[in-house]
Amino acid sequence: MKKIPQALEEMLFDYLDGTLNAADKQRLETELSHNPELKARLDELQNVELWLSKISLEEIPSRNFTQQVMGKLDQYPARSSTLISRNGIFLLIGILVAVGLATILVSSGVFDGVQTTINLNQELPQKYIPKNLPQFVPKSLPAIALSGKLIVNIVILLNLGLAWLVLDRAVLRPLFQRRMHAGH
Repeated sequence: MKKIPQALEEMLFDYLDGTLNAADKQRLETELSHNPELKARLDELQNVELWLSKISLEEIPSRNFTQQVMGKLDQYPARSSTLISRNGIFLLIGILVAVGLATILVSSGVFDGVQTTINLNQELPQKYIPKNLPQFVPKSLPAIALSGKLIVNIVILLNLGLAWLVLDRAVLRPLFQRRMHAGH
């Protein structure tokens, strides 16, 4: 089925609405008798219009629907944020305990003897390295040595950042918002 031009589509809508002038109505009826696709589209639109006319609206909202809803919103109490701030405080306490324990373990030297090496040559097969490299270019990648103390210190720093974020979002922001609203 070819796409019907927009102008003819608009004429079909006007024809169904009964707002088409006599000359355009005559021209459209002539076109309908010669074009079966246009006739099929008109039948389709008539079926849709018939189906929509059978649907009854159960209840039409009143004109002041929005005002009624907004008026009823004030009747219900605002949801308390104490549960959220309480959970945030517990999360903050848990993070601080974990950071404190990790700091005690690092300062006592528990992780001083832990060493690991990351060998990057396992990730790079020799077939990808050109054979005609100059002599000053190394053909292997260096190994990276990491200490357990460094890894634990990084984890501690990440946890401290998370603790600051939780402190801001779950404790300080609700506290200052309550104080701001209490002053008004």
